[in-house]
Amino acid sequence: MKKVKLLVAMLLVLIMAVPFVLTACKPSGQVDLNDVVERTDYTSVYDKIGSKVTIDMVEEDSKGLAYATVDGVKYELGMDFLSMAMVYNTSVPEGSEEYETKEDVYNEWWKLYIQRWNMLVPEVPLYSNIYYDVYNKEIEGLVTTPYWTPSTAIVGATTKDSAGVVNMGDVTDLSGSFRNSSFGKAAPGAADLAVQELTSGYSTLYTDMNGAFHFADGSTITNEVAGKQYQLKSAAVLAKAPETSTDAEGNITYKLTINSGLKFSDGSAITAKNYVASVLAYSTKVMEAAGGSASSGMYYVGYEKFNANVTGGASAVFSGIRLLSDTEFSVTISKDYANYYYVDTYASFSPVHMDMYFKGADIKDDGNGCYITEPFYASSEKDGIKTYAMAEVIKSNINNTDASAIPYSGPYVVSKYDASTKTATLTKNEYYTGDHRGSAAIQTITYNKIVSETQLDQLKQGEIDILAGVTGATDTEAALALTKGADAKFAETHYDRAGYGKLAFVSDFGPTMFKEVRQAVIYTINREKFATDFTGGHGAVVHGPYYTGSAQYQAVKDEIKLSTYNLSAESAIKVLEEGGWIYNGEGKEFDASKDAVRYKKLSGYELSYDNLNFASTDNKYKTVKIDGEYYMPLVINWTGTQPNEVTDLLITAWQTSKTATSDIGMYITYKSGELDTALYGDYYQMAESGFNGTARCGAVNFATGFTSSIYDYSFNWTINPDLYAQGYNMNMFMDEADFFSNYSK
Repeated sequence: MKKVKLLVAMLLVLIMAVPFVLTACKPSGQVDLNDVVERTDYTSVYDKIGSKVTIDMVEEDSKGLAYATVDGVKYELGMDFLSMAMVYNTSVPEGSEEYETKEDVYNEWWKLYIQRWNMLVPEVPLYSNIYYDVYNKEIEGLVTTPYWTPSTAIVGATTKDSAGVVNMGDVTDLSGSFRNSSFGKAAPGAADLAVQELTSGYSTLYTDMNGAFHFADGSTITNEVAGKQYQLKSAAVLAKAPETSTDAEGNITYKLTINSGLKFSDGSAITAKNYVASVLAYSTKVMEAAGGSASSGMYYVGYEKFNANVTGGASAVFSGIRLLSDTEFSVTISKDYANYYYVDTYASFSPVHMDMYFKGADIKDDGNGCYITEPFYASSEKDGIKTYAMAEVIKSNINNTDASAIPYSGPYVVSKYDASTKTATLTKNEYYTGDHRGSAAIQTITYNKIVSETQLDQLKQGEIDILAGVTGATDTEAALALTKGADAKFAETHYDRAGYGKLAFVSDFGPTMFKEVRQAVIYTINREKFATDFTGGHGAVVHGPYYTGSAQYQAVKDEIKLSTYNLSAESAIKVLEEGGWIYNGEGKEFDASKDAVRYKKLSGYELSYDNLNFASTDNKYKTVKIDGEYYMPLVINWTGTQPNEVTDLLITAWQTSKTATSDIGMYITYKSGELDTALYGDYYQMAESGFNGTARCGAVNFATGFTSSIYDYSFNWTINPDLYAQGYNMNMFMDEADFFSNYSK
């Protein structure tokens, strides 16, 4: 994510002579690189004082913002700090009467995190709705929840027809990236992820119908959904419960023993080596060269040394990952992560066939830790550029859907994939013994492209048998009509969605990097009306990134402080003026009676290359330099995903609304884009998805869903530039409160 931009930024740091010297000149369309100011110190507050702060040290002001005083310095706790503390600082303070359990502490951190998010508005939550899954009545036993999607539920369903063929689909395109749908992306494509889930199995940890995690030891649990009870029997992956121990330094070791007899889809044995394969591969420079993440093992002892190695062999061990036998392995979690609230998830591993990442190489352990043999690291160098042969193999394998080449581990295998039509055929894996989802009684699943405008016709004509997540007033009413009457051929299941639709901002450049601009936007959208218009009454508005049915929200709902940002152009103007948007394009005082667009004078780190080079996509407005000062126009370049009813409503309710534009001095451009190009190209700025290297887009509308009851956004607000470049910071947002340098001047 943003690798092009980051490289440009680093280059500018090297070539700047006097960073803060501004050259006086007349307005110009050229960016003087000597005027660019880039950060060099990314030390975070959490890294410096996080271990010293306990929840009882935190002070909360009347607005819900959190502060902590350490060594005489008062720190405002930013998004990175709060997201990390929420899952790593949950110990109950000694002698505390207010906090009795780790859950109490977690809930308080969660509340403070949501309150700060609500103040900073990195996204505009537009609606949270009821989801309707409408399906052919020939399918029986299909039960869905916010955390139990049709691609999960179908494994436990049956069909009246003994032939057992079900047509599924999604509005996103299949790309063939079924082995790891997140590879090289900030977020996976929904269609690819669904196929990946259907073809993956035997994880040591699984999620139940209510989003809770359990170890897969063959036991049976009971879930209650909509007043009914369901029995879930997990796969017998583990022969016994994990054994845990803590050493003198505070590192925690999990020893896991798997059952023998587990098999891949080709009948070959699944062993402990297959479980450690992914974490090892995704901790190497080879994987980084292939375009994947190299930080999967960062939580385990010995990661830094292993990650730095580029030759492999017995001298390059990962000491915290042990291969003990064909059925036993262990992982040692570093003391820095041992206090993690969801620590059991660090013992969650899924098997992968060795040919996926290690064809021609091997994983060994001579007693000091796992290592990868030298062929994995085979490399060559040309013109000073080092390349790894295995990196190219990995890139190819990510999109290799052939089960005969690389076997699958889940209830289904991909028996056919047509890249031209974006369709996949999945057939039952005869070697799969079943799991918490079911026994895969349905023999064949086809996965097709769903077209939003014609999805109900596709359902009626049998092109698809399950229409998942139906939303929007028109589509919801039309879909529900198909389930009415004695002769209805369709049924439905519904639930409150664990997620929300949103207008998301790119918050590291342009006007949308400023909280006052983001607040102004939310003040100028009538979100209550928007939610009603879109959902037809089948939904409501939330004021942050939460699910009202979650345990965290329920625990603090009576005390949480959230601004509702009711529609008000006056409030929008007030926050804009407070944020310095008080100039016109000539650098003079903004006059609403004659000036169309507000400008802001940039200073300090606001003088980034992207900001000095900023312009509206129609080139009507751009950052100007006047007498040595730079002024940025109040412009938001918005990409609206299409086809999408939300986008259509936003055009009327926001982009062309007088309240949101001329009344407050803002200019909004609109460009339509398909979801994949809008999300990955414009929002996440990935070159392979169309990003041209020039940062322009400030907002994209899409949706977020919570896939389990685990609520963990640690590292998602990191200010570490290395993690940032790897895509950890999902909102491209660095909170000024998180920079330690702001307190150490």
